[in-house]
Amino acid sequence: MPFRPWRTGLILIVSLMAALCQLGCGNNPYPPGESAKPIIYRVLVEDPKTLDPSIAYDVASANVIDVVYPSYLQYHYLKRDPFVLELGLGAEEPKREKWPVTVEEKGKRVTKTGERWTFKIRKGLHFQDDPCFPGGKGREITGADFLYTFKRLSAPNVACPIFPFFGDKILGLLDWRKQNSTRIKAEKKANPQGPKPHVDYSPPIEGLQTDPNDPYVFRIVMDQPYPQLRYLMAMHFTTPMAHEAVDMYGDENLDAKAPDYAKLSTHTVGCGSFTVTEYVKKSRIVLQANPNYREEYYPTEGAPGDKEAGLLEDAGKQLPLAKTIQFNIIRESITSFNEFLQGYEDLAGVTQQNFQQVMSQPGQLSPEMQSRHFGLHRDKAVDVYYFSFNMDDPTFGGTSEKNRKLRQAISLAIDNREIIDLLHQGLGVDAQFMVAPGLFGYDPDYRNPYRQFDPSLAKAKQLLSEAGYSGGIDPKTGKRLTIVWDNLNTTPLGKQETGLITRQLQKLGLNVDSREHLFPEFEDRLDKGQFQFMNFGWVADYPDPENFVFLLYGPNSPAKANGPNYSNYDNPEYNKLFEQMRVMDDGPAREEIIKKLRAIVQEDCVWIPTLHSETYALTQPWLKNYKPHPVALDGAKYWRPDGAMRARLQAEWNRPNYWPIVAVVALIVIAIVPAASVVSARTNRRVRRSVGGTD
Repeated sequence: MPFRPWRTGLILIVSLMAALCQLGCGNNPYPPGESAKPIIYRVLVEDPKTLDPSIAYDVASANVIDVVYPSYLQYHYLKRDPFVLELGLGAEEPKREKWPVTVEEKGKRVTKTGERWTFKIRKGLHFQDDPCFPGGKGREITGADFLYTFKRLSAPNVACPIFPFFGDKILGLLDWRKQNSTRIKAEKKANPQGPKPHVDYSPPIEGLQTDPNDPYVFRIVMDQPYPQLRYLMAMHFTTPMAHEAVDMYGDENLDAKAPDYAKLSTHTVGCGSFTVTEYVKKSRIVLQANPNYREEYYPTEGAPGDKEAGLLEDAGKQLPLAKTIQFNIIRESITSFNEFLQGYEDLAGVTQQNFQQVMSQPGQLSPEMQSRHFGLHRDKAVDVYYFSFNMDDPTFGGTSEKNRKLRQAISLAIDNREIIDLLHQGLGVDAQFMVAPGLFGYDPDYRNPYRQFDPSLAKAKQLLSEAGYSGGIDPKTGKRLTIVWDNLNTTPLGKQETGLITRQLQKLGLNVDSREHLFPEFEDRLDKGQFQFMNFGWVADYPDPENFVFLLYGPNSPAKANGPNYSNYDNPEYNKLFEQMRVMDDGPAREEIIKKLRAIVQEDCVWIPTLHSETYALTQPWLKNYKPHPVALDGAKYWRPDGAMRARLQAEWNRPNYWPIVAVVALIVIAIVPAASVVSARTNRRVRRSVGGTD
């Protein structure tokens, strides 16, 4: 066959164009057609620390766990202010009654008034299918499974973070824990190279009772009133646990040093709306709708404005509305936000890095974001952020009038508004006390006299002088007083905070020695009381003021109870009032005690509260029913993705740009055509010579 270089060039050009077009059209990270399905795409910035509901205490873990492991009660998805608890796995509202109990106090057996709570669960609840059950079919759940959960939360080898909430209240629980701990230590000592000793769950506990006449009823007996138990029964910690799952997947050595020892850290066996079907670390976690899930329906009523916002369009429909949830683990916020802009993630946070691109002003999306019809959601958290003094520090702590005035002066020098505006894009409620907005006991009209910033710092400087540090000078040294501030400001945003607070305190006349730490070291210093001044935050475990004011309860210090009272504040009057308040139901008497607690810490100025946080979030136009909840993290079962809209908009937003391909092909053509002409000429010469007989 004669050689035709133009044909070869054409074939090469076509092949290159096809290859380049294929490259230009392949940016969708999901399999073809998947985006059109009822699937939710979410981002986690890191792997969950664990998927074990007995020990998980971080947001990344809870976002997965809370749709897998439900509990007796749950929060109403739409109703807020106040928060509303409703039945989850429960068939009836818990019955709470006074109950006589006999306990040992100071070596004597005494009878006192405690409480008995009676719970009745729904019939026909089943665990998800799993190989731990005979035949792989999830068995029915009974009241005994809830009581097994409380035992597991109390086991000495299970690092349950909420055990201190109830461990000293349920009759016989501490004794059961101590007996297991003693036995395990003895077995380890006797046979250090042998198998790891297991917890013996078989001994009965007086305060955890099944009903011999009804397997769906269980009771919890406590030696004191504890109204907060209803909130614990809405947390994933108290989900019913299958002993078969614990037996098969391991339960040893569940502590911070070896969180992955047990398979339950990655393998779930729950009874929730979804089950975990795939977990690829540092990549993705996939959940599928649980075929064994109970009948549950979207709410038929909500808060004012929910109907107008379209949040009741799916009223009465069976949950979950999506069939799949895929969590993509993406550490870089810029990467995840770009995927959101391409339509490959359904939600995105508004951060300092993208704030200017997303918002034209606080509360209003930029024209570009509006044109994409993104939803903007303002989420008010139930939390408090604060600066704290170490009350054991000789210079800044203690109860002397001198040190109290020094703390008050520093409090007056820190400007909350500047912190909120410069570090949080203007988002956040100016905190005056520890109790968060939306909770009983929060007073929006209260103004802490030591949190009213005056740019002149007149009152602050007066108090500083009365404390013996006129102009900020320490009379003992003749130099400026230095406050050592331990913090977590290792990031660029943290460095901004360091600069801001340093400038504010320098205006008062103080020097600031800022010491930045990574979290493990910082937490260790707090636990050991090795600081003068620090800043931290607290997010509610449950929406009750007790969960905030207990942060300054003396017996809750790290040294005494491994508790969260890092300030080491121990005021007998405060402690006594707190003990009264914690066992009371909401009402005027409880509110009055909260005011007294507030007045005490106001004058002692242990804390400098700064803000209750707020955040913005974006949702795609195809994600329906999104309403962020500041406490519950099971919202995904209510969300409905419109897959057809997503597929259409993804195609519109990611149309391939062929101009670069055309340019590359043109360059190839320019290079090939002259070369082809040269090759053709040489070939023709050889052909002519051959014909002429000269070769």
